[in-house]
Amino acid sequence: MWKSLLIQRTLPLSVSYLLLIIAGIALDYILHIAHLAWIGRYFGIVGTVFLALSFGYSARKNKVIKNGALKFFLKFHCYTGWTGTLMILVHSGIHFNAILPWVATTLMMVVTASGHVGQYLIKKLKEEMKLKMKQLGVNATVDDELERQHYWDSLTVKTLDQWRRVHTPMVSILIALSSVHILSILLLWNWR
Repeated sequence: MWKSLLIQRTLPLSVSYLLLIIAGIALDYILHIAHLAWIGRYFGIVGTVFLALSFGYSARKNKVIKNGALKFFLKFHCYTGWTGTLMILVHSGIHFNAILPWVATTLMMVVTASGHVGQYLIKKLKEEMKLKMKQLGVNATVDDELERQHYWDSLTVKTLDQWRRVHTPMVSILIALSSVHILSILLLWNWR
């Protein structure tokens, strides 16, 4: 099982996701130590801009933007999404004063996790599965270990292939929660 695609691909992604969380906590901690915690308030604006820019990929994929390589827009989506998530993590920090920030931050982290799954895993897993199946076809001997490994690989691919059914609705809910948060800030923020 240690040679399965599930372990080989999921473990590095889990580490990457964990590093995002650690980076957010560390940056927030550094700002607090330097007595610059107030900057975190503005990281929310910067993070929101980055997340808005990440929708360029969806616009290109749906042909709203007609020029540019889809691969470029996907990478741009990933980098701006990661950076925006980091900024908003610092923005939210440990200052949860209401239920809306808790829900929005948690949902943002789930959306980010599902984006990790979509970007890195599905395409790579399918390619590796095809390669392994091709190699199995060439090698006429298939033992129990190879059959077990193929079972886990195919189960992983089938499960992760459904990620858009989770990712897209959660993005819509996140946009709605973020809009409510932004509107409440615009109405209640002391603008003096």
